[in-house]
Amino acid sequence: MDKRNPSLAELVQQLPPEAQPQVREFVEYLLSRPAQQETPGRTPDPGPQANVTLREITAETVREICKLSDTLTPPRRFMVAPNAVSIAQAYFEPKAWMRAIYADDTPVGFLMLYDDAGGQEQEPEYFLWRLMIAGPHQGKGYGQRALALLVDYVKTRPNAQVLETSCGQGPGSPEPFYHKVGFRRNGKMLGKEVGLSLELWAAERASTASR
Repeated sequence: MDKRNPSLAELVQQLPPEAQPQVREFVEYLLSRPAQQETPGRTPDPGPQANVTLREITAETVREICKLSDTLTPPRRFMVAPNAVSIAQAYFEPKAWMRAIYADDTPVGFLMLYDDAGGQEQEPEYFLWRLMIAGPHQGKGYGQRALALLVDYVKTRPNAQVLETSCGQGPGSPEPFYHKVGFRRNGKMLGKEVGLSLELWAAERASTASR
């Protein structure tokens, strides 16, 4: 594994060639925006009991969400792309669905879903593309609750049965977290990442079978 923290330029180079100039320009635009001013009365350090919500990212909040990536330290920093790159990718991918994760009124993370309902000759695909919780807010249960909210959303999508994701291996791998919330290896490899699947209706089927 490359132990260096890849730069934004290096991450952009990994994108399809036709998307690179647009994404690079958009990343630079995102990072040039002024940060949102601190709201009076806002809680800077919400506790584990804070209310977790998923919110749309706006022009006023985008830089603040991008800067959450700066709070990650190695090795976890190597396991997820910077939020600025993710937001730029979503801007050019119509099937991307992204939200900021908030604990009360404090932004604490980011997630992005590949949301493809499929069609007559194509199976639906719901893929957790990105999930990150800012360093100071890890260990408070925010990631697990945010993922539960995402699962609730995916269950409303057409023919949704499985939520998939993938993760890197080695120090800092989020695989133990995903196992804790019900994901299991599905035998797929996506580059160097291990594929994982969550059966969305498993709990409901088990409850029905036990009656």
